[in-house]
Amino acid sequence: MMEKMHFQAVTLTLAFVLAGTAHAATVADAQGWNGPGWYVAGSAPLAPKPPATPAYILFDGPHDSGGECSLVYDRLYSPIGVCRFLNIKPGT
Repeated sequence: MMEKMHFQAVTLTLAFVLAGTAHAATVADAQGWNGPGWYVAGSAPLAPKPPATPAYILFDGPHDSGGECSLVYDRLYSPIGVCRFLNIKPGT
């Protein structure tokens, strides 16, 4: 009985460690960029700006679809920002 409980505890611990490292590999950078997709972003324009002007902030993403992005925006970020599909990191 104790061996089975010990095995389950080790298995759970290993699962949490592996899940944590997998999540750490997909953490967004300081600007919020985590690969192409739909993002809830600040409402600054995508047009080129002077280098001294910071690129807008990405609040949440990437999402797989515009609808999913809109749901997150409506629930958490309305009325700031907009949903945008981004292929490349803003400001690069």
